[in-house]
Amino acid sequence: MITEAVILAGGSSSRLIKCTGGKPKWSIKLRGKPIISFPINALRSVGVTKFIVVVAKKWHREMNKLLKKLSIDYQLVINNHVERENGYSFLLGKDHVTSNHFYLSMSDHIYSSKLLLTLRHKKYSKADLVICGDREPLFINVAEATKILSDNRGNILAIGKNIRPFTHVDTGVFLINKKMFRVAEDLASMTEKFTMSDIVNKAVKYRYFVKVATIYRGYWTEIDTVDDLVAVKKGNRRIVLDIVLRSITYEKYLEAIPGRGVMIKDESII
Repeated sequence: MITEAVILAGGSSSRLIKCTGGKPKWSIKLRGKPIISFPINALRSVGVTKFIVVVAKKWHREMNKLLKKLSIDYQLVINNHVERENGYSFLLGKDHVTSNHFYLSMSDHIYSSKLLLTLRHKKYSKADLVICGDREPLFINVAEATKILSDNRGNILAIGKNIRPFTHVDTGVFLINKKMFRVAEDLASMTEKFTMSDIVNKAVKYRYFVKVATIYRGYWTEIDTVDDLVAVKKGNRRIVLDIVLRSITYEKYLEAIPGRGVMIKDESII
């Protein structure tokens, strides 16, 4: 059972400043719920009980208030150097993760819990890092997204926004072995700025077991631009919100039944 998750919320949200009034995008409300609550609820539904949230220093008080309202067990990690990119934010979580394996999620991605279950399939049990990748994404701007190139056995060969050709689009949801922090530490010693893609590419170079867990046309999206936000509120991505909110409502219903929990189960997962 995977019970810990790191959530990266250390970005500057510069592309959405006009819509947010200068506030971080993870605090934007969609149907009355802040964006960050969507990945948190998905992670809770598959058994996560501890959240390590990495946030920019300027927003840590706001994040603390928000997380308290969600009634979760969390540790807030302050990033004083957001200019060093999200790979550095990931590294800041190192001293707070206690399990060998944990989830990693971006704070601005909305997704069904089925993506998390895909990561936990038995065939990935020996992997050092698994990324959920969509071969036929429907609710994303592929041109803006991070792409993955894998071989026919699901081994990741490369990842990045500008790689060609590619086989998958990165959903922003990972299952990671704690040893990946060593790769992040190596990068931090060599360069000021580095991303999660840099960490994955370096892990591939170091011959770690790095896999992509394939989905097709999954219910997930990300909010990075004004167009993304409009599409989720009024456009074709509304269905993702509908599906995710419906699952949250069902889980609350199960929780209310005596003897029933909210944990999603699947015989094929570890």
